[in-house]
Amino acid sequence: MTFSLIVTHEPGLDNYRWVRNQLRQITGGKLRYVSSYQSVVLYDVDEDPHEVAAQIRRALKGVGTPIIRVIPVDYVAEPEIDEVCEVVKEFIAPKVPEGVKFRVTLEGHLLGRGEDGRLRRLHTIDSVRRVAALIDRPVDLENPDVILFIKVVRYMRWRRKAAVSLLKPEELERVSP
Repeated sequence: MTFSLIVTHEPGLDNYRWVRNQLRQITGGKLRYVSSYQSVVLYDVDEDPHEVAAQIRRALKGVGTPIIRVIPVDYVAEPEIDEVCEVVKEFIAPKVPEGVKFRVTLEGHLLGRGEDGRLRRLHTIDSVRRVAALIDRPVDLENPDVILFIKVVRYMRWRRKAAVSLLKPEELERVSP
């Protein structure tokens, strides 16, 4: 089982329950719960996750909610830099149109193999530079047209996965200011 939607919310068990209930009401139960930890809930949807996330954001506009962000996920990979780079090269880079400015946002740490073959945490900036080099478009950190968003999440208790998405800037904004 994999996931296609990341929902972050304010901390607390009551907020977690409130989030699950709000999402069930908004989507009519078309979300499938996958996993959760701290203030992050992972769901899977059969439809386009970008459309489902937009539907949720529209429904929550101006409504009291503990939901902070609803982030669609395009691809799920192991949190190793080589695997994430392969996903970006194969699936994401071709989707970035000519003349579009982009930014890479990485939440969490990717892993890389050292000379001894063991996995080690990479510095965020090293991971971002390596991924950004795969997209032959201008970088704009302040006002990008699209954001290559990578988030390392805890998945099914102790495992970790890298969620990779190509997002419009408004898809990363808070649900309710």
